[in-house]
Amino acid sequence: MHFSVKHHQIKHLYRDYTIVFLIVAVCMFGTYLLTGHSLIWRLDGANQHLPLLENFRQGLGDLLSGKISSLPQWSYQMGLGGDNFSVYSYYLIGDIFAYLTLLFPAAKVVVVYQWLIVLRLYCAGLSFVFLASHFDFTKNVINTGALVYLFNAFLLYSAEAQPFFTTPFIIFPFLVLGIEKILQKGSPWPLTGAFIWMLVSNYYFAFVLGLGAIIYLVLRVSFYYLHDLNYLKTLGKLAFATLTSILVSSFMLVPEIFAVMNSTRAAGNFANGLKIYPLYYYLALPSQFINGGNRDFYFWSALGYASIAFFAVVFIFSRLKRFPLLSTTFIISFVMLLFPVFGAIFNGGMAPSNRWTLLLCLPIALATCALVQDSVKLYDRLFKYFSYALLIYAVIIGITYYFQSDEKLFVPFIFLFVSLAALMIIHFKQLAHPHRFLMLIVLANVSLNAIYYEAPYNGGYSNEMLPLGAYTNLNDNLYSGLDKKLAPVDQRGYRTSTTSNNFDLGAGYHLYNSLPNNSTSLTSYYSVQNKYIGQFAEEMKNIQYDANVPLRQVDDRTILNNFLGVRYIFNWLNQDNYQKVPAGYYLDKTSQLVTDPNGTGDKDQQARRYKSDNAFPLFYWQGQVFTHKQQRKYTASQKERALASGVKVSEKAARGLKRATVKNETNKIPYRLISSRGNEVDPHHLEKKDSEETYQIVLSRPVNEESEDYYPDSELHLEFTNIKYQPYSLDQQIKLEQLHQSSRGMTGLLSQNNQYNYYKYLRYHVLQGSPDTSFKLNVDSSLGTETIEQPKQSALSFYKDIKGGSMNVGHFNNSLPQSLTLTPSKLGDYSFDLKVVATPLAKNSNYQKQVKQIQKDKLQDLKMSQDKISGQITTANTGILTSSVPYSKGWQVKVDGKKRPVLKTNTAFIGVRLPRGHHQVTFTYELPGAKLGQKLSITGLLAALLGGIVSLIYYRRSRQK
Repeated sequence: MHFSVKHHQIKHLYRDYTIVFLIVAVCMFGTYLLTGHSLIWRLDGANQHLPLLENFRQGLGDLLSGKISSLPQWSYQMGLGGDNFSVYSYYLIGDIFAYLTLLFPAAKVVVVYQWLIVLRLYCAGLSFVFLASHFDFTKNVINTGALVYLFNAFLLYSAEAQPFFTTPFIIFPFLVLGIEKILQKGSPWPLTGAFIWMLVSNYYFAFVLGLGAIIYLVLRVSFYYLHDLNYLKTLGKLAFATLTSILVSSFMLVPEIFAVMNSTRAAGNFANGLKIYPLYYYLALPSQFINGGNRDFYFWSALGYASIAFFAVVFIFSRLKRFPLLSTTFIISFVMLLFPVFGAIFNGGMAPSNRWTLLLCLPIALATCALVQDSVKLYDRLFKYFSYALLIYAVIIGITYYFQSDEKLFVPFIFLFVSLAALMIIHFKQLAHPHRFLMLIVLANVSLNAIYYEAPYNGGYSNEMLPLGAYTNLNDNLYSGLDKKLAPVDQRGYRTSTTSNNFDLGAGYHLYNSLPNNSTSLTSYYSVQNKYIGQFAEEMKNIQYDANVPLRQVDDRTILNNFLGVRYIFNWLNQDNYQKVPAGYYLDKTSQLVTDPNGTGDKDQQARRYKSDNAFPLFYWQGQVFTHKQQRKYTASQKERALASGVKVSEKAARGLKRATVKNETNKIPYRLISSRGNEVDPHHLEKKDSEETYQIVLSRPVNEESEDYYPDSELHLEFTNIKYQPYSLDQQIKLEQLHQSSRGMTGLLSQNNQYNYYKYLRYHVLQGSPDTSFKLNVDSSLGTETIEQPKQSALSFYKDIKGGSMNVGHFNNSLPQSLTLTPSKLGDYSFDLKVVATPLAKNSNYQKQVKQIQKDKLQDLKMSQDKISGQITTANTGILTSSVPYSKGWQVKVDGKKRPVLKTNTAFIGVRLPRGHHQVTFTYELPGAKLGQKLSITGLLAALLGGIVSLIYYRRSRQK
C-alpha cells in the first residue's frame, strides 16, 4: 500500500463517489422525509445548533448590510446573559459551512441548516477520497473505503445530532497529507493550512485531532522514516507549521482558553472517577464494532462499521510486516477502548468520552481499501483465518446477546457471512469486476444499516427528530402566544421562566434553551457555561444544577426567582409541577382550554402565564453586606434568604459597611422518619432491602397547633447534606430481589421460577452497571415529586458528584403538609443529614418589606445597549450597587466617569461600591483575551509572510541550480 504525496488522477472517481454517496444518502435522509421527520434533533439540534445558527445568520446579515457597526460581545438573552464569543466560537465562528447561510434569505435558515448536514457529510467523503487517491487504489476500492469512512454509527448519529461533529472527518485526512508532505521533503504550507483550519474550527476537536496527528507522526516515522529522515529540516518544518498556525489562530484560541478556564467544565472529575468501565460496556464492545444500527454509545464508543471491516482488521494482522502502522494503530486503539483514562485524556481531562474514535474511522477505512484491493490475490490459508476469526467472533456475540438482546445486530451479523461469501466468490470464481462487486456488497450493508438506524420503529433515530415544520411551530407557539408582547430583558429589565420539567411538547422534546425569540428564560444549555453561575447554583444547592445547564428553573424556589428578576412564569396545565408555582406569582393570562375528548379532566391542556410583582431589579443598591466567612455556616435556605437581606462581597469590599443577618428569617421544622413497615428510621443508617419500601417524613407539630395552620404562607425546603450511598454487591442485590419475589405469596405463585428469576435479575443488574453509586432520592407531596439524583458515571458531561441539595417541596398557602414520602430508588445503605426548613413569605413578612425596599433602590434610567449598561442612582450612604448580571473578567465600570473596580457580588454577579451621593454608573464589556489574541495573530501572519518569502527565495535558487 504505497503512499505518494502526488495525487493520482483516476477517471470518474469523484463522479462515481457522488453516485454512491447519493444512494446511501437517499436511504439515510430519505427515511426521515418519508416518515414525516426533519433533520433537526430534538435535543442539541433544536436547543443549540439551529437557534444559534439563526441568530448568527441574522447578526452577520445585519453587519454586512450596515444595520450594526459590530457584532455584540455580550448577550442578554443566553440565560442570565453571557459572552457571545465563548458560545459561538464553540459552535459556529470557525465553521466555514455556517457562512454559506449568507447565500440564502434569513427566513430560510431552518431549511439550509438541514441541507448543510448533507453537504458536510458529502465533503467528509470527498476528503477521504482525495487522501485515498494518493495510494495505489482503484476507483471502486476508494469508494468502498469512503462508504466505511462515512456511514458508521458515529456519523449516522452525530451528522444530525451535532452537525459540526462531521467537520473533523473533513480535516483529519488533510492533516495526514500535510504531515506526509513534510516527511517526504515537501513544503510545510499544506500542514500549516490544515492546522489553522483545525484550530479555528473548534478547539475541542482541535485538541482531539492534534493528539491524533501526533500519534500518527510518531508511528509513521517509527515504521517508515526512522533511518531516512533529515531530522533537522523535518523538525524545522513541523515547528514552523505548528507555531505559525497557533499564532495565526490566536485571535480565536486565546479568548477560547479564557472562556474554557472560566467555565463550569474546568472543575470536572478526571474520568468521572472511573478506573475501569462497567461490565456491560465490555460485554457490548465486541458487537459495537460492526453494529451500524447501534445508538447505545456506551461512553461514546461509537464504532458500527460495515461488516467487511472485521475481515479488513483480520487481513491487516495477517500481514503485520506489510502493514505495521495500521496493525499498531488497531492494537493501541483496542487498549485505549478498555480503560477510561484514555477517553478522559482525549476529552481534556474530564469525562471518559471516547469521541476520539472518530480518528479510528480513517485507518479502518484504509484497511478496508487494502483488503478490497488485494481481494483478487488472497491465498487459501487466509480464508481459514477468516473462518476461524468469524467463528470465534460469532460465538462471542452470541454469548453477549443473551445479555444485550440487541435486534439491531441482525443486519450487521448477516453481512458478516455475506462479506465472507463475497470474498470467497472473488477468490474461487475469478469475477470480472471483483472490486465493484465488493463495493456493491458494502453499499447494501451501509444502506440497510442507515435505514434500520433511522426508521421510526424499535426506537429508531427518527423518533428523536422533530416532525417536519415542528421547529417553526415551536418557535411561534411555544407558550401559545402568551409571550408575544413581552419585551426582552434588555428593554424592560426582567426575565421569564417555567415551572420545573413542565414543558413536555411531545416527541421527547426538552426545553433547555429559549428558541430564538424575545424570551429571556433563566435556563441555558451550552457546552461552555460561566463558572461563577455554576458556583452560585452549587452554593444555593440547586438540585437542578448541571455543568451544561447550571440553573434550569432553580427548582421553582421563590426567592431565587425573585432575585434573578423573573417576572413571568409559564407552564402547561396537567403537566409536571403545574401546581408548584413559586409564592407571589399570580395567574395573569391563559390560553384557550383544550378539553380532553374523552372527558378526562386531568388530560385537559392549557398554557398559563403567572406574574409576580416581587422581581428584583437587574441593578439595585444594598446598604448591608455579608462576607464569605459570615455565610460559611449558613444553610442553603439561609443563603437564599440572605439575597434579600444584603449582598455578599469580599472582606475587602465589606470594610466599613454594616453587616446583614438572616437570624429568625427561616424556621427549622422537627421531623421523624418512619418506614412503610412501621418502624422509625435513623437517616444516618437507612437500609433499603425491599424495592417497595418507602419512608414518611412526618413533620412534628406543637401540641397546641394540631388544628391550626402550621407556618402558613411558607416555602418548604428539605436540605440534604453529607449524602452517602453504599450499594449492595451484585450477589446481594440478586438475593434480595429473589427474596422479595418469593415473599409475594399466592399472588406470585406462578412466578416462583428461581432459576429464571436469577437470570432475569442478573441480566437487569449487569445492564444497569450494578453495583454502581448512582441513586435517586424522590420526595412526593401534594404539589408533585422532587428528586435529588446521583447520575451514573456513564452520564459523561452530565455527571456530578452529589453530596447534598436543597429540595424545594413547594409553597403552601395555608399550612405545611403533615408528611412527605421519601423513596430511595435503589437497594443499599443510605446515610444523610436532613433539615426541614420553612421560609415565611407572607405579604406582611420581613421578606416582602425588603423586596419593596430593593425595588425602591434600583438603578434609575437603566439603559442596556450593545456591550454597555448604564444608569444613575442616588444613595443615602456608602453601599454596594449589585445585580443579577453574570460576572466576567471582561466587565469594566466607571462611576461618574472614573474607572472603579468591578466587584463580584453574591458569588456570581457584577457590582460596584458607591459612596454617598448621586452617581452615573456605566458598565462596559470587552472580550477577555481578545486584544492579546489579535496581537499574536498579527505576529503569526507576519511570520507566515516571512516564511513565504524565504520559501520562495529557496525555491528559485533550487530551480536555478
